[in-house]
Amino acid sequence: MILLIALITAILQGNYFTSIAGGAPRQPQILILFLVGFISLFFLISEIRTQKVTIDRGVLWTVWFGMLMRAGYVLFYDIWTLQNDGGTFTGFGTADINNGHIGYIEYIYKFFHLPDMDPYEYFGYYHPPLHHVIEAIWMTIQRFLGVPEALAFENLQIPTLIYSGLCMIVMLMILKESDIEEKFVIPGMMLFAFHPRMMVLGGSVNNDILALLLLLCTIWRALAWIREKSFKNIILIALSLGFGMISKLNTAICAFSLALIFLIALIDVFKDGNIITRKNIILQYLVFGVISIPIGMSYIIRNMVLFGEKPGIPSPAIIPNESVMYTGEYSVWSIIGIPSIYDLHIEFPFYPISAKAIHNTWVILFQTGLFAEAYPADINDYLLSVAQIAYTASIIVAVITTIVFIWSYFKKLVTETKSIKFSLAYPTDEEKEKGVISTKEAVDKVERTTFLLFTYIFMLLSFSLYVFKYPYTCSSDFRYMTACLVFTSLGFVGCQNLSDEGAGKYVKIVSNIGMAACLVGSLIVYMFWNIA
Repeated sequence: MILLIALITAILQGNYFTSIAGGAPRQPQILILFLVGFISLFFLISEIRTQKVTIDRGVLWTVWFGMLMRAGYVLFYDIWTLQNDGGTFTGFGTADINNGHIGYIEYIYKFFHLPDMDPYEYFGYYHPPLHHVIEAIWMTIQRFLGVPEALAFENLQIPTLIYSGLCMIVMLMILKESDIEEKFVIPGMMLFAFHPRMMVLGGSVNNDILALLLLLCTIWRALAWIREKSFKNIILIALSLGFGMISKLNTAICAFSLALIFLIALIDVFKDGNIITRKNIILQYLVFGVISIPIGMSYIIRNMVLFGEKPGIPSPAIIPNESVMYTGEYSVWSIIGIPSIYDLHIEFPFYPISAKAIHNTWVILFQTGLFAEAYPADINDYLLSVAQIAYTASIIVAVITTIVFIWSYFKKLVTETKSIKFSLAYPTDEEKEKGVISTKEAVDKVERTTFLLFTYIFMLLSFSLYVFKYPYTCSSDFRYMTACLVFTSLGFVGCQNLSDEGAGKYVKIVSNIGMAACLVGSLIVYMFWNIA
């Protein structure tokens, strides 16, 4: 379904009547999207009324609506809108070297090799090249098929559309590996299906969404390895992490929690005393290192050997304090402290770029999470009201789900750790009926909970340090924390598990209403908001 919708979108991109980039008027586009959405909703309601909607069909419907939203966005907005470090192109027939991600892709597409100059000479070229190589190959295929060059560049959104769609599927796998009840799988997919930043990343031209997809794959395969410690799973973790690092280096954030569960597993096999198991796990770790380290470090080593450049991000300005985005002169608390209601700027919930206007990391995170790095000064009052509701709802839901996730997973970790003492190596059927589990199952639960909990904690800590290492407002962009949607989703599932009585009932109601207001409200803004 994802590939088919992406192919149809690529075809529609070149049609005057269906693509904004091709010159189509906006109103008919909105009408067509509404019609397709309402017809789909009619069939879904019919299936619900006749009780034909199983969990599997519900997942398919979720993916369909998620892809419909993404395809609509790609057709609504071109490769110059809401991009991060997009850059420009001048075409195959020129010898120009252009900046940004588009220029980087164009370089590989035009010259058939990686940049042979210092990657810090041109903005955007310091990024690892996997995404840009794939896009250059996609460009070459399109040109071979006779697609006009301008349209081929516009279709750079198609691979990222596919990556964004695949994130829904990988999140489904993460939910299944996280031991989530089947009835909560669809609520757990909601954020990855309908979150506005997933839609924007689906129409992006940079490497953020591929890096996110590979980070999600790393989490998924790590959970699978915890369940079944096989060479297949360790190899898939190594490939996901390695290729993630040559998409974008921040994928390596998962390495800390991976090291933690690898250590726990190693201690466990040494306690077990089985020499064969011990040798097996050590050999798996060697295989992991042999695969992931050369792949993940390849671009870093290349730059160090050829150009003497260490990994890092160039500053937005030659002299840092000359940039309006520079936050280095503000206190630690004002940057990562809890903002007051006044500091949330609910009256106009959009990213203003200037640090003088807003420099609190969490405020910028919420603003860019919903509306990317846009500041629509001419937005009408009706849409502004919807944006304010969506923004406020997103903050409420994020706070609730984060608290529920961290509290419930800490509680689970304590409970599961205690349960190891009462587990048995090989419980009988009668003992299983009484709730006794095997020692392996008990240890697996502890490893799974530890991995998920500490991946999120390391992610929050890493992000907090990042905004100080690179002290600019753009460092607080939600795109650096999009993977937190995994844990927000697990927290949202945790809300559904709360009691229907007392405080749990009200937390569940508020989180559900808030989630609906956030997702529906932001979608309305994007549909009717004329982003320049």
